[in-house]
Amino acid sequence: MAIQEYLSANHVFDADDFRRAFPGSRTDRNLLNRAVAAGKVDRPKRGLYISKTGRFTGAQASPFDVAVKAADDVVFCLLSALQLHGVLHNVAFRTQFYTAHKVAPFVYAGQEYRPIAMPPRAPVVQGLLTPAGRRYQVTTREQTLVDCLDRIGSAGGPENVLRSVGGFRRIDASAVTEIALQSSASTRARLGWTLEAEADNWKIAGDVLDRLAATLGTGPYYFDSSAEPRDVCWVNRWKLYLPYPEQEMTSWLSL
Repeated sequence: MAIQEYLSANHVFDADDFRRAFPGSRTDRNLLNRAVAAGKVDRPKRGLYISKTGRFTGAQASPFDVAVKAADDVVFCLLSALQLHGVLHNVAFRTQFYTAHKVAPFVYAGQEYRPIAMPPRAPVVQGLLTPAGRRYQVTTREQTLVDCLDRIGSAGGPENVLRSVGGFRRIDASAVTEIALQSSASTRARLGWTLEAEADNWKIAGDVLDRLAATLGTGPYYFDSSAEPRDVCWVNRWKLYLPYPEQEMTSWLSL
């Protein structure tokens, strides 16, 4: 296969992909480097390539396709998981993924790629098929909900998190509780409040809420950050300070 044919057939590829297509060919590696120098191929980071020639001239590569070539164990999470589940409220220019490899953050075509160390307890993951026919590994709805409540800032802040997760049609109460029991008390308090606010829509039973409430200490806990004003709204059941009036935050869950 000639290199021009390869570049016309493969939009995003890595060094291993190229070596498999052209094993032991120094000439073809030199031609690839020349294509990069000529602007026919982008190299966002070492070993990662995006073709800009043939049918890919002027075409924007999917951030998800770029990210999966950054490591061989990519699991999309947080904002990217919300986006793949089809509920992300705000436009995101950040692609976030778990990986066990040491991958440096990088920026390409206005998109920030943020690798996050794989948690000690492996996240609950599913293969998600997109309308475009691509399959990606992504945290489940329940894992995504807990992750976003655990990392409010990384998930775009309280309003984006609540407006996004409010788009979930259902949540498995048993599954999300088991995931949350491995998280911090602050995260469990945030989750308890969110599940209670969405109890009717997500069919959350009272005993699930009781179980979460029983795991909490005396608090106080904070929905966003303890550095924010602490006395806007206190929710006694969850020993939780909300950064905005409760009625306003509850309304964010309703699309």
